[in-house]
Amino acid sequence: MYGGYDASTGPKAVVTACNALAVAAAAWFLFGGTDTVADWFGTDADHAEVLRRGLLIALSAIYLLRFVATTFVMLRRSMEWSEAVTVGVWVVIIHGTMAYLGGTNTASVGVLTWLGVALYFFGSYLNTGSEYQRKVWKQVPEHKGKLYTEGLFKYSMHINYFGDVVLFTGFALVTGSLWAFVIPAIMACMFSFLNIPMLDKYLAERYGAAFEQYAEKTAKLVPFVY
Repeated sequence: MYGGYDASTGPKAVVTACNALAVAAAAWFLFGGTDTVADWFGTDADHAEVLRRGLLIALSAIYLLRFVATTFVMLRRSMEWSEAVTVGVWVVIIHGTMAYLGGTNTASVGVLTWLGVALYFFGSYLNTGSEYQRKVWKQVPEHKGKLYTEGLFKYSMHINYFGDVVLFTGFALVTGSLWAFVIPAIMACMFSFLNIPMLDKYLAERYGAAFEQYAEKTAKLVPFVY
């Protein structure tokens, strides 16, 4: 999972297809069926319900675009088939859960909804922004073989993972359902007890003392907290 560098075109294409199909299915669930989108908007449906569903589709679509950019542009490491299948199933669960819980919610759109949108974009910035900063830094020849500890990674060793937790917390807020917070909760646990230990082990073996010094002074996931 870590340490290999190849295109992994097949696995990356499969996980991206799963993501795209999940977004399409979510859009169909929210606005599809026998009516066209134009007909749906022309009904007497509550404006808050229409707005919430529109936001849910937009957030799913933005996540898909970011996923494509990260997977094919910024992700240098290889992706195994087992990872592609696991992540593919996970993104289907995410999009399906958010669409179902948000699409069946008829409550008004208020401050918490827009707070959710703000958190979504902030988390997206932490994730994609940090990945982009690292990619640019790694392209400098003098930095080859060195551990990246700058930019947003100064505040957390895994700020990109923290960004995912923040953005999906925001996504859950937009659904207006407490059950949706199961998604970022599971994600935080997966990062803390699975992904981070695996990645830290690899980084410690590759960078040695440089990684140890970085780990001693930098939060592991949540900046200034943990």
